[in-house]
Amino acid sequence: MPRNPSEPGRAPSPELLRLAAEGARNIQRADERQLAEGDKHMRVALGAHYGSARRRGFYVPLVVGGGLVASMAAGFLSVDYLTAGMAVLLLGVLGVAFLEPVAGDGRIARERAWLAARPFPVRGYFEALQQRPVSGAVLLAQVWFAGDAPPLDLVQGVLGRIDAGASVQPTGGRGLVLQSSLISGATGTRVNKVPVYRNHRIVPYVHRLVDEVLAPLHATYPIDQVDLTRPV
Repeated sequence: MPRNPSEPGRAPSPELLRLAAEGARNIQRADERQLAEGDKHMRVALGAHYGSARRRGFYVPLVVGGGLVASMAAGFLSVDYLTAGMAVLLLGVLGVAFLEPVAGDGRIARERAWLAARPFPVRGYFEALQQRPVSGAVLLAQVWFAGDAPPLDLVQGVLGRIDAGASVQPTGGRGLVLQSSLISGATGTRVNKVPVYRNHRIVPYVHRLVDEVLAPLHATYPIDQVDLTRPV
């Protein structure tokens, strides 16, 4: 009886090995691109919220160029300084307007330190920032309590302080799911007539959720763990 090609023990041909190796390299490159893209989304989100040192650097030519043009207009400098002043001013304007506000390693380390200092573990924060920015994102917080979950209307009321459109649902047992209203990713910026979105508003939302909603609940209803996710 002829052997089934799918049976173990049959040696793959050199051509199949070559194709499999080529596919493995392609998968690796795709994974690396996805990781790099996710890291960029996260850094831009943090930089847009907290400010970016690289972007702040362009305020220097903005101020210097504006000062030269103003001084020339006031008669303190000759008209020869106009071209130089306008060039420096334009550099600052373009840098501030179009350079992405990318956060550095120091800011990421401070965010990690903030998470580590919370009285309960919070997972999924950086993963939520790494997802592709959209016009409106929904954030889910799966909260697991050490004992019985607090009453839904109590949690709804506390959550309503930061998000009037949020909802709370039981999961059975000791868990609750807190669902945010849409968190806008709009920036008001367009590139080639295409809107630019960022995850920057997720940053303050998570901080307020953890510090102003979950931490007060934890004082009376101890929390074991919080898992943050963003539905695709």
